[in-house]
Amino acid sequence: MTATAHAPRVAVVGAAGWAGSRHARAFAAAGANVTILVEKNERGVALAQELGAQLVPTTAELHPENLDLVVVALPTTMQPVICADLLNRGFRVLTEKPVAADAEGAAVLAAASGVNERLMVGYTLHQHPAAALVSQWIRSKNVIAVSVRSVAHKQNVQSWRADPKEGGVAVVNGIHAIELVSSWFDGDPKVLASSASSSLYGSPVPEHVVSTLEFPEGVIFTMQSYWSPWQEPEGLNQGDWSLTIDVLATEGRMLWSNDSLHVWERDGGQYVKTFDPSDLFLRQAETALKFCTGGTPAVTFAQALRATEIADAVLAAAPSRAEDVVSP
Repeated sequence: MTATAHAPRVAVVGAAGWAGSRHARAFAAAGANVTILVEKNERGVALAQELGAQLVPTTAELHPENLDLVVVALPTTMQPVICADLLNRGFRVLTEKPVAADAEGAAVLAAASGVNERLMVGYTLHQHPAAALVSQWIRSKNVIAVSVRSVAHKQNVQSWRADPKEGGVAVVNGIHAIELVSSWFDGDPKVLASSASSSLYGSPVPEHVVSTLEFPEGVIFTMQSYWSPWQEPEGLNQGDWSLTIDVLATEGRMLWSNDSLHVWERDGGQYVKTFDPSDLFLRQAETALKFCTGGTPAVTFAQALRATEIADAVLAAAPSRAEDVVSP
């Protein structure tokens, strides 16, 4: 597919789901022509009518000559095979993160045609305006440690999130932080300690994970990720995701908390920068529309696979107590 004068034509797979519906509306708001929604049942009818899109049951009915981008927003275990098929058929693809539930599941995608050029992985943290400022600050500092708290509001843990094959909260939510932090430092981090619990909801998957890792250059990375039944007063993604990233360096400290950035310099100076709330799905759609007309992916397959491999190591080091909990 080549760049054209018309509005980019986009299909969304899994459009009636939580993420899929946000993708579909975000691309429409970004100026794309959302022409096709892929859903197997009637859940997508109302959204298709809202966007003026055609509703089809399978990706087999998609054709590269009629589309500039296919967005895949399905349970993690389902995405690699579907994305690989789309890439092999010549599409450009934006897939929801993570690239797979584990590195083994990513193997089929690794072998797909054009995976390094025509696949963009949807790690939305890169789209927040604070991300570039934090990345730039880190490049000129001697970083000692990075601490992350990532909390996603969920009334319950059920459906595909409760499937042990999906990996639990570290793979579904915490991997955002794993991917972003690992993009700042080289090498494979060593897992120093890790624990997981499913006591909050009693689901069969890890719902709360705490891990400490060390990158080869000596940077300590501590992550706490959990699903929470309580919505916090501030957060990303329309308030349902609370994120704090605290970076400690010999030259100062930087604290990114949702839509604010606080910096303390070693000489005593400090400043605070606040941002208007960001629709990260809209920002990502705008970036993906540049990608689908020939640009490079904001997050490549290789970068996303590295995050998945780190998540594998975190879970392997944290025997979950989920198997001891009987779901109600």
